[in-house]
Amino acid sequence: MEEFNLQNDYKIKSLTVENIKLVESLCKKCSDYYILHDGILPSTEEAKEIFTAIPPNKSYDDKFVLGIFNYSNELIGIIDIVKDFPVIGQWMLGLMLINPEERGKGLGRMVHKALVQWTINLGLKSLRIGVIEDNHKGIKFWFDLGYTKIKEVTMGFSNKTHIVNVMTLQVNN
Repeated sequence: MEEFNLQNDYKIKSLTVENIKLVESLCKKCSDYYILHDGILPSTEEAKEIFTAIPPNKSYDDKFVLGIFNYSNELIGIIDIVKDFPVIGQWMLGLMLINPEERGKGLGRMVHKALVQWTINLGLKSLRIGVIEDNHKGIKFWFDLGYTKIKEVTMGFSNKTHIVNVMTLQVNN
């Protein structure tokens, strides 16, 4: 993936496992998400999983871990996305995590727009995301972007079990 320039000198660029310390630091800053989602503070393992977890029948060639950087080149967000999952043309957005200090400023919308534009060129027809039912702000964010709930599933995480809202966004190419 090439680097994307966003407004206000924000950038999106690829991350590799060599960036694990940066990712781990961001995960700790986003401990509110991990406590809500997993019931525990993030560890090195959670940061590693961002790079290593892939769905069944997918390869690392299908997975993209992207960093969101501010004007000071500080990592302030992460995107984990897998192409053509669960079906060809649908991309699974596994994680979009933004530093709490950067939330509420329109950055998530800006990043999402750039992500959609980039993935359309790679065959995107729809995006899919799972949002735990307890993440009310997250559900509202995705709903406001045009996502619709298609089903609910019950999933177990580190120390919690959640109802997950599976949501999709149809993209008009």
